[in-house]
Amino acid sequence: MIQPRFALLAVTSTFLLSACAIKPAETVTVYKSKNAVQCETSGMSVHDSANTLSSYGVTVKSSQCGVLTEVMFASVCGAKTGDIVIHDIGAREEALAGELGYTNIDSLKTGEVASGFAVVDCK
Repeated sequence: MIQPRFALLAVTSTFLLSACAIKPAETVTVYKSKNAVQCETSGMSVHDSANTLSSYGVTVKSSQCGVLTEVMFASVCGAKTGDIVIHDIGAREEALAGELGYTNIDSLKTGEVASGFAVVDCK
C-alpha cells in the first residue's frame, strides 16, 4: 500500500514539473505599417520604429522589414503600400506596443494563410 505522504509528494512533484513545462513565450512579434506612400515617401524606417518602441520602454530584441501578402494595393502615386516594420519584443511589453499602434503578427494568419506577410530587405 502506498503511504499517503508519498502519494501527496508524487502528485505535488507532477504539478510542479508540469508548471515548468507550460512556460509563456518570452518574446512576441509585432508589426506596424511603415505608412509609405507610393512615389512620395518610403515611410518610417525600421531603425526609427525600433527607437520609438525603445523610448517607451519596450525591449526590441530584433527587427526586420516586411510586406503584407494577402492585401492588394493600387499601383498609383499617392496610394499606400503594404510595407511594414516587424519587431520581436518582450512578451510582457506587448500591451504597451499595442498602445503605440503595433499589432501581434499572428493577427495576419488565417486558416488558409500561413503568415500573411513576407520578410523583405529594408530599403
